[in-house]
Amino acid sequence: MTNAARTDVIQTAPQVGLDLTGFPDGGRPPAEAFRAHLDEFAPWYFASHPHGRFNLREPNGTCCFAAAVSTAVREFFGPKIRRNEVSAADAAALRVSTITPPSDASSAHVSGRGAAHFGVTSELTTMGDYAVTQAWAELFKDWVDALRYDSRFDPGGEAWALFGTAGPAPSLGGATAVIDGARAAEAAGVSVLPGPPRKSAVRMVPNPPA
Repeated sequence: MTNAARTDVIQTAPQVGLDLTGFPDGGRPPAEAFRAHLDEFAPWYFASHPHGRFNLREPNGTCCFAAAVSTAVREFFGPKIRRNEVSAADAAALRVSTITPPSDASSAHVSGRGAAHFGVTSELTTMGDYAVTQAWAELFKDWVDALRYDSRFDPGGEAWALFGTAGPAPSLGGATAVIDGARAAEAAGVSVLPGPPRKSAVRMVPNPPA
């Protein structure tokens, strides 16, 4: 028995050869979901970079989306949101697309009752050590098409991580609706901070005579 304190993060990578038979079923993704992404990209993109919680290594990737606009926005910005505020520049770069996930995708519910029997704690969806969380994703990809999990940044919100081939996936279709970052932030209860004033709006005051 280890001497871990309650203040320690105890979630570890999965045991080698862990059998996931009987892991909590996450059901099918919602018929309508929300994908937060940069304006320059299409909504369906499977990322393989190391900065995503459940990103897979190339040639595979992961596309995350949420069941609500507010969850998509807060998961996208993450720690950038301070006091429910985000910069005007960050909001301007954001789009939230309404998407239709594959209706036949199977999933595992890593925040579901019974996940603890396999060594999963709630820390899996909140911890900062992505080497651990990505190790779980690599294991799950051989069992299911997606993970269903509780949002870190929007308590009560639900998110999904769909596995696929790294890169864009236009075959999954486009967005049925798109809202800009300012409106998406408003829907999430996040204030957009005003940007710096335009040069034309700044009045230059000369130094007073000596």
